[in-house]
Amino acid sequence: MIRQVRVELRRSNAPAVAMLLLAIGALGVASMYSFWQGQWLRLGYVHSSAMFFLMPLALAGGAVLGRRDRRTRADELMNSTGRPRWQRALPAMTALGVAVAVAHLLVLAGGAALVATGGAYFGGRGLAAPLVDALVLVGAAWSGTAVGRLWSSPLLPPLLAAAALVAQEGTSMLAGVDSTLSSPSLMINWPPDTPWETLSDRLLLSRLVLGAGLVLAGLLLAAGGSWLTRAGAFAGLAGGVAGLVLIGVPGPAGIWQLDAGARRYVCADGTPQVCVTAVNAHLLPEVTPEARRGLRALAKLPNAPTRAVELRLDTIGSNDSEQWHRPKPAPGTVQFLLEVDPDNGRAADVAERIALGGGTTWYGCGRSGDDIAPAIAAAWLLDAETVRLWDSWTGYRYADEQQDEIRAGVRQLRALPEPEQLRRVTALRDAAARCEPDLMPLLTGPAAP
Repeated sequence: MIRQVRVELRRSNAPAVAMLLLAIGALGVASMYSFWQGQWLRLGYVHSSAMFFLMPLALAGGAVLGRRDRRTRADELMNSTGRPRWQRALPAMTALGVAVAVAHLLVLAGGAALVATGGAYFGGRGLAAPLVDALVLVGAAWSGTAVGRLWSSPLLPPLLAAAALVAQEGTSMLAGVDSTLSSPSLMINWPPDTPWETLSDRLLLSRLVLGAGLVLAGLLLAAGGSWLTRAGAFAGLAGGVAGLVLIGVPGPAGIWQLDAGARRYVCADGTPQVCVTAVNAHLLPEVTPEARRGLRALAKLPNAPTRAVELRLDTIGSNDSEQWHRPKPAPGTVQFLLEVDPDNGRAADVAERIALGGGTTWYGCGRSGDDIAPAIAAAWLLDAETVRLWDSWTGYRYADEQQDEIRAGVRQLRALPEPEQLRRVTALRDAAARCEPDLMPLLTGPAAP
């Protein structure tokens, strides 16, 4: 059997199909590098989303292999032997199955190597989706092989691939109209909103059932010639598709769940304490000195926090920026939102983000809409002329009018006596902690008697 599989790996189209899947998968992962760089769980999302294209390609590649015996009439020769049909079909199907699975996992291995070089978080759960998707690819390839053995038309491979793409896209649109249905599409339409979200158990189970159904359908169609085995093949295929639709849950709640290991805090040695989530622990050496610089700046104020931790959510994200402003910190703790600049792979300035508003930007009040007054307070605390404002969509924003207004406010504040400067910044911090929206008058109002 092993020798026969080796022969099929050389003489069949398995290497060509594997190279095609490897190239398409690698291109998809590389095109999203800025999104997942250093993030194992996000790499898994990008890798799994590529199944939208890879499954139809595996289906078409299997059909090409299935056509081979019918086209060359080798099936007539093989049927004249005394061996069971499944024994004659298994070597070629095994070779193709191994090829597509290895190609898919090689893409993951390449991405994992890039993640590992930065010392980023790895969780065993991140391997579940690639292994399940590899089963789906094997099932698609085997089903395509079985169909190709039944119908040898040269139009079959492109028709199968096109039908699979159209079916995924069409049913995805129908599921979007009726939110009670889970889409059979293998494209994951809702990206993860936080770096500690992983593909849910329900999504993985639904894909596992699909893969098992495709494998069963391919085996029964290729190995059996009776109406009973063909009926079993169609039942397996129907069961796989039904599992994909019925087990999954529409929307983000059905796609994502929290990875407890990725979300746990990892803290730096020494004091004051600085902690980030495990998924961002590779950034801790970079973040720690900046966070401590921010804490030293806040220490100028009375009752200053003595600990800084990365802001994290207790539930999966809702793709709403307001959600990040709601979690309240523990007493004596200041929170900071840790985001990475896609241009350089480095965290946005943590010290400035901690110092904004005297440490109250992520205080559980919601977004006030006033960027200028908190920025003036941060620049004053950090002994700087201005601070950079970071935005999730545009990165650092060097808006001239904002920078000029911040600089002017800092100069005006520093022109006052030092006790008055401290009083005003403290008043701004306390008002922001009470969730008061209008903060600028606290900096520019009349001096205390």
